[in-house]
Amino acid sequence: MKRSEIRVRDPYIVLDGGTYYLYATTGVTTQSYYVSDDLEDWEYGGVSFEIPEDFWAYKDVWAGEVHKYKDRFYLFVSLLGRNGIRGTQIAAADTPRGPFIPIVPRAATPEGVSCIDGTLWVEDGRPYIVYSHDWPDNYVAQKDAYVGEIWAAELSDDLTSITGEPRRLFASDDSPVSRATPHHIMHEGKTVIRYGSDAPFLQRLSDGRLYMTWSPYLENNYVVLSAVSDSGRLEGPWVHLAVPLYDNDGGHAMFFRDKLGRNVMSLHQPERPPLERARLYEMQEKDGWLSAVREI
Repeated sequence: MKRSEIRVRDPYIVLDGGTYYLYATTGVTTQSYYVSDDLEDWEYGGVSFEIPEDFWAYKDVWAGEVHKYKDRFYLFVSLLGRNGIRGTQIAAADTPRGPFIPIVPRAATPEGVSCIDGTLWVEDGRPYIVYSHDWPDNYVAQKDAYVGEIWAAELSDDLTSITGEPRRLFASDDSPVSRATPHHIMHEGKTVIRYGSDAPFLQRLSDGRLYMTWSPYLENNYVVLSAVSDSGRLEGPWVHLAVPLYDNDGGHAMFFRDKLGRNVMSLHQPERPPLERARLYEMQEKDGWLSAVREI
């Protein structure tokens, strides 16, 4: 299949052993993957993860990310719990093909808090899960709005539990872009503002600063926004770019190095089921931020 023929939300691409692996949000209880040699022609690889029976979660396998850590591959995937609360599960496998098996029978994100889109970041040799605290338990009364937030929590060395207290990195409406054109939704019979905070993803810039992308819904548009920690650390402070990195009804970005060593951004576009496709862009640093050179 050509990449343009594959419906995929939240595309996540890993290069390992000369093969590209594309993980797709497409299933209710499973996650599938595709393999390619060139990022254009793909073959279906199979199911990489399936929710176990009698598990804490039962559906909505979203936003799977695969990270290599200590010689194993770890899947960070968002699931809907039987209590109605979402969380990020961590599962492990010996190869990128899986099958990924939960390392513990519970979410890695805090219990009782609605969390999605967990990602792995290692700082000073210590692993962290960075995640979105979002809908529906993030109502802020003084703003009369649902305000998504990006949080970080240190993990144990084996990734089985959170150590210490999670800390908030920033809120969605800290960004001037998100604040200027918020998303309005119907909730409990009235129109409310929702500042979304999907898909945090981190990378190190050449000058040592820490760069994060994330995606809110603006009014009638899904975008990729970016922020930089000048300290080079998770605690920030975080400075938000005043224009979107991507502004064409697409988002949930991640980045990887291709076979040529290029920094490539992957995202899905458009934000209209069932038309979503993986779009790839070669990126470069410019004026201290990242920008797209061309579409691949």
